[in-house]
Amino acid sequence: MKKTVLKFLMKLGMYPHIRFTYSPFKILEFQEMLSRVDFRGDERCLDIGCGDGLQTFLIGEHTGPITGIDVNSSFVEDARDYARGYTHKATADFMDQPLEKIGFPDNHFDLVFSICVIEHIDNHEEVLRECLRTMKPGAKIIFTVDTLETIEDAALIEKHRQAHHVVRYFRNDSLRELLTGIGFEVQEMQNLFRSDLAQDLFVQGINRGFNFGRLRCTSLARELAIAEAAAPLDAPGTFLLAVATKPGS
Repeated sequence: MKKTVLKFLMKLGMYPHIRFTYSPFKILEFQEMLSRVDFRGDERCLDIGCGDGLQTFLIGEHTGPITGIDVNSSFVEDARDYARGYTHKATADFMDQPLEKIGFPDNHFDLVFSICVIEHIDNHEEVLRECLRTMKPGAKIIFTVDTLETIEDAALIEKHRQAHHVVRYFRNDSLRELLTGIGFEVQEMQNLFRSDLAQDLFVQGINRGFNFGRLRCTSLARELAIAEAAAPLDAPGTFLLAVATKPGS
């Protein structure tokens, strides 16, 4: 039923849209990520952990061909189905394999995105090394990870870890060290969701689930954007956004 409705909305030009999510965090996170790129429009792009393709399609509207990968075959099947009706706005293909198993060519991608995925991968260092290998010299990777630095309750953090299969919560210094050790040039590390409102909403999400309702989600995103604009940029955050490049030009 959901696929039928979304495919109908796609024909009307109403889907995909970033507001087709139930989490205000996802709306603002995606906007923050896109703001880090000056798109040319012809970039070859990779989206790691694409799910059913919503954000892949939206990124693809700004780039050349984009490939979404996810180890969940059911998600990828849905994404491929949606893609057949979306060729007029984005050229997207999807693969249901881990990045390190695919074997993309060296120096292949201009841009790599990953939206709160790396922290769920056991072999995240291997995956990041594979990103570096497959990126062109000068190419950019933009990704987010969970930090939960604003959550002080250890029991809540453990509840989130188990519910969302988190392998590791990153910190600014540890992620920077990891990226530079692999060979990336780190351009930016920015804590996201630093406000008291973000903390309150995230605790609510841990306890009750992150489905805030589509209508409420939109209004919460507006409130959260205002709260985040007022929060110090150097304050701890719930998420961390990283931007890095492959050396060369």
